[in-house]
Amino acid sequence: MKKISSFMAPLAIVIAFGGVANATCDRDRLHVVRSEGAPGGVQIFDLAPAAVQPTYYFRFRTTNAQIVDNLNAAWVGRFTVRIQGNADSCPASGVVREGGTITYLFRDSFF
Repeated sequence: MKKISSFMAPLAIVIAFGGVANATCDRDRLHVVRSEGAPGGVQIFDLAPAAVQPTYYFRFRTTNAQIVDNLNAAWVGRFTVRIQGNADSCPASGVVREGGTITYLFRDSFF
């Protein structure tokens, strides 16, 4: 019985937390290239890969003021970000690639 409980407790934790992450569009090393939206409403951000002349960009949305502030600071400071959105998947083709609503943001410091 002790062997079973030592196996079942970690398994229950893995199953309980396995489905927590719902963000399926996860991209890193992106630069903010455009922002649009009214204060207090939905803000739309376009982010492009760190290339000299990118041929596509990802579009994400948020109403979270803290995320808006962080993205604006990354834009002004020319930092890259890692961003996760709730889109079903990150599109692999097209000029505008919808990433959905932002669920996570990490602002890089040196890139």
